[in-house]
Amino acid sequence: MALNLQENTKELFTTLLKFAPTAIIFLDMRGNIIECTEHTLKLFELSKEELVRKNFLEIVHEDERDKVLVGLEQLIAQDRPISAQLTLYKRNGRTFKAEVYANLARDEHGKPFQIILTASDVTEHKIIGQELYNARELLNILMEAVPDAIYFKDSSSRFTKVNRAHAERMGLKNPEEAVGKTDFDFYSEEFARQAYEDEQEIIRTGKPLINKVEKVIGKDGLIHWVTATKIPIRDKNGKVIGIVGISRDITELKLIEEKLKRYSEQLEKMVEEKTRALLEAERLAAIGEVVSMIVHDLRSPLQVILYKTFLLKEKLKQLPIPSYEKDSFKETLDSINEQVEYMNKMVSDFKDYARNIKPEYLEIDLKKLIEEVLATFILPENVKVRVSIQEGFPKLLIDPMMMRRVLSNLISNAIDALPHGGNIFLDAKIENEQIVISVEDTGIGISEENLEKLFKPFFTTKDKGTGLGLAICKRFIELHGGHIFVDSKPGTGTKFTIKLPVEGHVKG
Repeated sequence: MALNLQENTKELFTTLLKFAPTAIIFLDMRGNIIECTEHTLKLFELSKEELVRKNFLEIVHEDERDKVLVGLEQLIAQDRPISAQLTLYKRNGRTFKAEVYANLARDEHGKPFQIILTASDVTEHKIIGQELYNARELLNILMEAVPDAIYFKDSSSRFTKVNRAHAERMGLKNPEEAVGKTDFDFYSEEFARQAYEDEQEIIRTGKPLINKVEKVIGKDGLIHWVTATKIPIRDKNGKVIGIVGISRDITELKLIEEKLKRYSEQLEKMVEEKTRALLEAERLAAIGEVVSMIVHDLRSPLQVILYKTFLLKEKLKQLPIPSYEKDSFKETLDSINEQVEYMNKMVSDFKDYARNIKPEYLEIDLKKLIEEVLATFILPENVKVRVSIQEGFPKLLIDPMMMRRVLSNLISNAIDALPHGGNIFLDAKIENEQIVISVEDTGIGISEENLEKLFKPFFTTKDKGTGLGLAICKRFIELHGGHIFVDSKPGTGTKFTIKLPVEGHVKG
């Protein structure tokens, strides 16, 4: 029976040596290798003949042999297993790091007779561990150094890690405060809901989201814009277990983009206006050529008619006819003169509107100029005019002919707007670095429909007129670098306001 037990034990030991997946080395009490497993031979890349009978110290790096001797002494003295990391030799002097465990084997009397070692190569583990450490350090450096927001989320879109830039964006002092929370804790419902849906789509499909422009709205209502990229994180089996995201703040770029868009729209508008102005200038040039011919051809016959009516009036005085007939003829001649004068005015309006002229700046007293213009009108008795000039109002540098024409047209229109009498107010003042001159009446007013067309050439609400008076006013004021405005309501009156820049029109 004892023999069978010994044979079975021997068989088990032989099987252990051959098939054990661990490097096991058996030493005598002097450290000589007396047996080993097949796995040991593979680990050291040696044959059994090359390894057995060596002393264990021969396969230990020279710098660590004293440590081994001390360890073996401790093993025997303390009678408990010990472990250490040692540098061991393979074939051809190559080394590897091994985790070595040592224990004592005792006989039936309790006396130690063998040392049993197990050795496992930890070189690859150390390399992997170092690589993991390096990768973790690089990730931490990247997370801290990059100004973009970087974050990791689990499959439920909860933050598992964020960098400092993202923590600051969420109003946190410490990135750890974000762990376990979601976008709903930091942003508006609208933004958080969209972000959650995007991330769950990534987790379902495994498809990344690249450079999506997002409008981020914080709990405080503040808005900023980002480009977001989100990539799925997979486990070793390929299952998506979360996402990693990076977002870059493009708020400033977005504002610049919006400004450029507004500038582009303004530029297009300016181009359209300039194009219209150019076309209008070309049209006026064509009109000017026609008008020049008309003026040249009409002025002479009109002057002839005036001269002939004058001669007829003189001859009429000498004719031996009754006075009532003379009065009738005279009335007819006066009517002819009136129509000729009106035709002269029409020709002048055409000429002033169409010709290419530049203001001739002269120093004038505006109050005196207004008085001169008013003196040319015969005012109805039921129309009163009030002139108000701001105290200390300066003398102006303007074209007196143009300003006289503008004021004459505006006053004439004001009188026409008062068929049943009323008041006309002329005011002048300096306000916000602008010269402000206004002509206001309490007359019949202008409909909203007609206000939009008022300054267009040839538009008139009068039975007689060329429709060029206000167009000429607008042109003359704009030639001075100014603008003319109108404010009116039917039944309440009309106010025309001229604004000229102080600079260039008042002596410094």
